[in-house]
Amino acid sequence: MFIKIAKQTLEEEVISSEEMVAVLEDDYKDDEVDEILTEIVCGIYEHRTPLAIYKYKP
Repeated sequence: MFIKIAKQTLEEEVISSEEMVAVLEDDYKDDEVDEILTEIVCGIYEHRTPLAIYKYKP
């Protein structure tokens, strides 16, 4: 499951894979999204925006 952690409150929220893809599509080119998703699921990468941290929790 994908987790969104609000930076201000550190509150965790479960988000869908579709929501995670939408976040990544805002920051990356379409051809990079699959690779980034794989890295998140493998625990290699946590995506960060000014408001939140996104990661995968098995």
